Amino acid sequence: MRGATPSPLPREDTARAKIASLQGLRFFAALLVVVGHAQHELREARPDLAASWGRVPFDWGLGVDIFFVISGFIMMHMMADRFAEPGAPGRFLVRRLIRIVPLYWLATTATLLTALGLYRTPDGAVHALASYLFLPWPHPDGRGIFPVLSLGWTLNFEMLFYLIFAAALGLRRSAGLALIGATFVILIALGRLGPAVPALRFWGDTIIFEFLFGIALALAMRRAPRISPGAALAVIAAALVAATINYQTDAYQWMSRALTGGVPAVAIVAAVLMGLEPRQPRQGIVPALVLAGDASYALYLTHPFALKAIAAVAAKVGLWATLPLLPPVLMIGAAVIASIGFYRWVEKPMLAILLRRIERRPAATTTRAVDQVYQGSNGP
Repeated sequence: MRGATPSPLPREDTARAKIASLQGLRFFAALLVVVGHAQHELREARPDLAASWGRVPFDWGLGVDIFFVISGFIMMHMMADRFAEPGAPGRFLVRRLIRIVPLYWLATTATLLTALGLYRTPDGAVHALASYLFLPWPHPDGRGIFPVLSLGWTLNFEMLFYLIFAAALGLRRSAGLALIGATFVILIALGRLGPAVPALRFWGDTIIFEFLFGIALALAMRRAPRISPGAALAVIAAALVAATINYQTDAYQWMSRALTGGVPAVAIVAAVLMGLEPRQPRQGIVPALVLAGDASYALYLTHPFALKAIAAVAAKVGLWATLPLLPPVLMIGAAVIASIGFYRWVEKPMLAILLRRIERRPAATTTRAVDQVYQGSNGP
């Protein structure tokens, strides 16, 4: 009699098991966003190249869709057996806030200091406060609903996910999942049919269904078979092609983002988990990918500063005129290197201090706790 097909995930299916392939995918998703923004810098510096190198026909924003699917997956993977457990909602929220808030506030403050003139008005002050509180609010320059650090719009969604998921953890799993689904449907309805409140219109975007895709994937992965790496790469390639076609045909203009971006994203995440999870997570390039994945949140939040710095230097020394494709490459490399340094010497020590203070955790157990928080990190 043949045994059941082994799960593609680590055997120790607990909060302590770090999924190496998922860490690598986090880095890939963050890198997509960075490349897209580097391409934007190229268009700004050399408009004459906008029709060629300045606009590669691929939606780099797919990285965000992947992040949201991973977010739902990780929350469910980490907490599936904690529904209705006393204290679970509070512990979940505390760890998510420790992980997400400090670094975001640092990046927001740094951005604010570069645009103080814009925030000396009452409207600007309200917008700044809303940004720190993760509340969607119209930007004072009229560009739309964006926080001070514009790419923080994704974290406005993440904080919503955290609150809804924490509420669901207070119930039995079936009831909690029903609450999450019903809340999302209501948000979509209010966003489309309700009053013209900026937060409702923002949170009512169908992109929030990508979080549900991740939750469903986490439940399905408990019985999912392992597939070959070749099959996984074929699925990933097909998903990238589908996302590219959607982008080139402007499908985002008339179809839900949950379909045009979410479906390719969930296919990529599933393929990575089922076919690319390494059997020996401590060998080869895997540790480097795990490190890059741990630093992906820092990469997401800090890369605009690295890109702007390299762009300014390139303009000063004339690189944009002589070698216009070199600055974007330097930007991407500098952003990755800076993010790993920031993670190791700022973010991780800061997280360890907060865990010791807030959870009153002995120093000897803090390293393991930090690793658990990074595995349970839902943001970029």
